[in-house]
Parts: sequence; structure tokens; C-alpha cells
Amino acid sequence: MIDIGITGGETIIAGELVSLLINHPDVNIKWVSSHSEHGKLSRIHKGLTGECDLEFSNPDFENVELIFNCDSFDSLLCDEELACNDKLRVIELSRTYGITDGGGMYGLCEINRKFMVHDCYGYVLIPSAEAMAVLLALVPLAKSQLLKSDIEVTVSFNNCFNNDLATHAIEQEILAVIQALDSDFAGKISLQRNNGNSTRGLKARVEVATQVGTDSIKDLYNSYYDDHNFTFVVDQEVEDAHVINTNKCLMNITASDGKLVITSVIDALLKGSAGNAVHVMNLLFGLHEKVGLALKAQVF
Repeated sequence: MIDIGITGGETIIAGELVSLLINHPDVNIKWVSSHSEHGKLSRIHKGLTGECDLEFSNPDFENVELIFNCDSFDSLLCDEELACNDKLRVIELSRTYGITDGGGMYGLCEINRKFMVHDCYGYVLIPSAEAMAVLLALVPLAKSQLLKSDIEVTVSFNNCFNNDLATHAIEQEILAVIQALDSDFAGKISLQRNNGNSTRGLKARVEVATQVGTDSIKDLYNSYYDDHNFTFVVDQEVEDAHVINTNKCLMNITASDGKLVITSVIDALLKGSAGNAVHVMNLLFGLHEKVGLALKAQVF
């Protein structure tokens, strides 16, 4: 069993994590801490009523192997207690520490799965939900050095995190990953954010010029994601409702006005946050990727 702790237990992301982990066969939740709350978690996270009797408690770094940090007040990266425990791993979901700050491994499993399984100790930074949806739409192009122009992105998302990440910070997060995959990329990323209709669903529309035909691009994407368990290319138009309550990303590839158009949809609280964090944990501890995440999608 993996002994875990969760900080920032009052946050919506922590509540989502607990709802996943109480049914995970290989996890033992030792504690859930909060700066501001006490008593049963179900007092704050109503969906946990009747599911568990966990109560908020003080953090104890010594009796856990892994911490999910959802504490928006602080990052644990520089904590002295953690620095003295080389066996303790931290999955960072607080958004107080970003990829451009340096340090830690970027928690996009579709590019770093091998390193998480074999070489990762210490700190993993979970992508922002917006960056997750956009990067999944761009990674195969970047790894094939097919990104030769500026990238235009529109994200529709009714932000349920109360997340204050600036648009520029998300652009920089995406750009840093793209340049790590393709050092020759010299274009710009322009991100526009719209208010979506769903409290969980996030849709990203990515437009980029390419000299490669749409059918060849689809083949590239199907090949790249063939051995990944949560990301799929589909022929029909995708809507965020198709992925609600799943850890999946669905994407559709078309062409418009001479540009490649890739539309991706995710559940922002699962694939865009807590679900991805559990996916990372599974990899870090040598478990199958889908353990605790084999959720049933709604049918529309």
C-alpha cells in the first residue's frame, strides 16, 4: 500500500483526489490537512458524505511516501523537512510553482511516462488544465518537428478552480514544453480564454499552419497515442460533455482555411488535475496507468 497525505484539503481539487483515492486499491490516505478547516471532510466536500469518515488533521511528513500538495498558500518544493527525506515524493497541484520556475518533473504523462516509471524521485509538477488540453493537441507535431508557424489557441472553460493563473503564464507553460520537445520552434503562442458552459469540461481549439495533409496528421496522432490509455483521436466532433467524469482526452483533427485545426476536450478536474495526479502516482509506484481511473464516460 502507498501511504499518502494531502495538503490544502479544503480545495475542490483535494476533494476530487479523495473521491478517487478512497477507492484506489493500492492507496492508504494517512491524513488530509487544511489551514482553515477542521472536522469531517464531508462537511466541506458534500459528495463524500456516506463514502468516508476522514477528518482534517495536521500533516505528518514522516509517515507518508507521497504528498499531493493542493495548498494554494505555499509550495512544498523548498520545505526543509522534505529536503531531508529523499524517499518522499511530492505531486504539486497548488499552482504556486510553475514549470518556468525550474525544478521538478513536468507531470504530462504522455511525454514523460518513461522517466516517471524509471527515473523520477522528488517533485512532479501537474500541468494547468488549460495547458494539458492544448499540449495534448500539439505534442505529436512538436516531437515530429512539424510546428513551423505561430499557434493560435482558444480555450473554453468555466473555471471551477478559482485559479488566478494569468493567460501569459499559461502561454509560457505551453511554450516551455513545446521548445523542450522541439528546440527549433521559433513561433509564438496566442491564447484566448472564453467562459464555457460546463463547470468541469474544458475545450481547446488549436490552429496551426502545416504542409502535411490531414490524413497523414491523423495517422501520426493515432500512432503516437496508440499505447497511451487516456488520449484518443476520434472522427466525430468532440464536446466537453463527452469526457465529463473521465480521465480521458478526446480530440478531433480537421482543416480550415489552410490551417490544421485540432480540438481537444478534457474534464478539467480529472484529466486536467486530480485524475492526472493519480495517473502520475500510478507511474511513480509501478502500477498500471488505469488503476483507480477506469471511469465510465457518460453516453450522449
